[in-house]
Amino acid sequence: MAQAWLSRLRHQPVIAAVRDDEAIRAALDSPAGVLFLLSGSLVNIAQLVQRILREGRYVFVHLDLIEGLAKDQHGLRWLAQNAQPTGIISTRSSVIAAARGLHLATVQRVFLLDSQSVRTGMELAHNIRPEVVEVLPGILPSIVADLVQHLDRPVIAGGLITSEEQIYGALRAGAWGVSTSDQRLWHADIGLGQPHDSVVA
Repeated sequence: MAQAWLSRLRHQPVIAAVRDDEAIRAALDSPAGVLFLLSGSLVNIAQLVQRILREGRYVFVHLDLIEGLAKDQHGLRWLAQNAQPTGIISTRSSVIAAARGLHLATVQRVFLLDSQSVRTGMELAHNIRPEVVEVLPGILPSIVADLVQHLDRPVIAGGLITSEEQIYGALRAGAWGVSTSDQRLWHADIGLGQPHDSVVA
């Protein structure tokens, strides 16, 4: 499962970040092969995930943002058994570690607030070993490039991405993909049909 979604990302590097039914519909009408689900509740999360999976897309649930679902091993086990997402997103080291134990793909979200947060994010990634690290905001190519150089795992850029130029900047910096809620960019013809290595300088 993990290798499959990363391979899809190499060919379709724009990730659709969705928060509601309207955005999910728009994402499923776009070429995006990977969706980040950034809202939901215990009541509807399994239905939302299964809807996306039925369309042949990969879906990651941001566990920290799901209402009514415990942010611990019990909540993760329920999610894995009842919703069966491709993986989870979290800022919490304990969640990432528990998800790995349940064989869920893991994306650790790191907020780049200052130089200390960059160092802390790298240390956490080295210690917890998520499958992928997502850095926010993703509009800082030099910081993305530095993280790519120092981390031994794929990096995704997210947050404040509003143009194709910013997507190319992140990819040139070495990011494997870019997550955005801007629906216009889900249709951007960036790397579709070929690995985006050809874009990276």
